[in-house]
Amino acid sequence: VAVTDQLDPQIVDQLKLMVLPGDPPPNLGTDAAAGNTAESTHRYQLVPRPAPPPVPNGWYAACFSADLGPSEVRSFIAVEHELVAYRDESGVAHVVAAHCPHLGAHLGGGHVVGETIQCPYHGWRFGGDGACVDVPYSDAHIPSKACLPTYPVREQDGFVFFWFHAGGAEPTYELPRVAEVGDDGWTEPHPFQIELVAALQEMGENNVDYAHLRYVHGRAAVPNDTSTFTTDGPFSTVVEDMPTGLTFTRDAWGPGVALLRVPGVMTIYSTTTPIDRRHCGLQWHFYFPEDMASSAELIMEGVTGTHGLQADIPIWRDKIFLERPVLVKADGNIAEFRRWYAQFYEGR
Repeated sequence: VAVTDQLDPQIVDQLKLMVLPGDPPPNLGTDAAAGNTAESTHRYQLVPRPAPPPVPNGWYAACFSADLGPSEVRSFIAVEHELVAYRDESGVAHVVAAHCPHLGAHLGGGHVVGETIQCPYHGWRFGGDGACVDVPYSDAHIPSKACLPTYPVREQDGFVFFWFHAGGAEPTYELPRVAEVGDDGWTEPHPFQIELVAALQEMGENNVDYAHLRYVHGRAAVPNDTSTFTTDGPFSTVVEDMPTGLTFTRDAWGPGVALLRVPGVMTIYSTTTPIDRRHCGLQWHFYFPEDMASSAELIMEGVTGTHGLQADIPIWRDKIFLERPVLVKADGNIAEFRRWYAQFYEGR
């Protein structure tokens, strides 16, 4: 039984007008549609493939706030770096380079001591600004080079965000707050996360590639005439006016954070963090109006399942990034999206 068969018909209509229907794509039988989530469609691939774009500058999620407990240390790989997130004893989250400048030990095996992180190898301790504040077996002056690279952090709305800039610049924009978070009329967040093979830019570009909605996700029509794409500095918005009279919006705040809203159905706080040029980690929080709480799991399954996110995954995995694609007018706002997105690349 399809997920959508168990939902109110009006909600099904709203979901089918988005990116995430529950029916197989047109011209494909059920078996073929399900095959979209199988292993790579190619047994062999030429090596090397063209390199995807570099990691863009912006805010990225290190983890869900709930996953970084008091005095906890977490290792992760993002923006082509080994990193460590930790929460000091005052409750403040930090993100730092993973390796101790002393002899290179990985701080992921270290401990929080007060407001510092302690290296597991020789006990050197580093403050939130990255400076070494204690070498426990020495009274000598601490070298100024005994310093960890650090990343600006903002913890808000259920995520620990860190700022990456290839040139080392400070943040150039801030992330807006989300009204649904903590609102009594909305559920607590339902988390979802996955790692996949995809270039970060192409995942964002997917949202203005309206034609793929028909052939990958089974939309009845390509919504070129009902969708708009607008930009405001580091922010962009996709708006689709649905035949039901509702409006679907996707607000992107830089390359790695977005908010998707379907009025009366759900809000998705979407974060996409590049691991490297070819791999990304998704961390999403789903929010539902309280009167939709009983349908939350069904809707999430529809959004992330076979004909939703899972249908995109093999496309991203097997495709190559083309700097100069051959586009036609009906390809929607891909060219406009790329012009907007270029601002996040250092030196472009």
